[in-house]
Amino acid sequence: MKISLNTKALLKHLSYGEHIRPARDWFTLLSVAVFLSACSLAWNLWLLHTVKSGGVIGSETVDATFDTRPIESVQGVFEERRNEELRFTQEYRFVDPSR
Repeated sequence: MKISLNTKALLKHLSYGEHIRPARDWFTLLSVAVFLSACSLAWNLWLLHTVKSGGVIGSETVDATFDTRPIESVQGVFEERRNEELRFTQEYRFVDPSR
């Protein structure tokens, strides 16, 4: 069974010819928009269901070890800032030069 695709007949069917048919164009545009919206909705619902049931999206594996050095360095910076703030409120004495 051989199926041939006659592109000339398809293009002739889609061409305007002598009469403009805006209703057909709007119907085609709205049909494509509704189809793409339905596909997007189905995809998002599938993703929601997969994640909600504890599934993983993608095939990337996660390392069991976690490097905590960057977190510790950031915590060290905040600790230094907190200590300096305490020194400003408790140790440093400022003299107002305008008096």
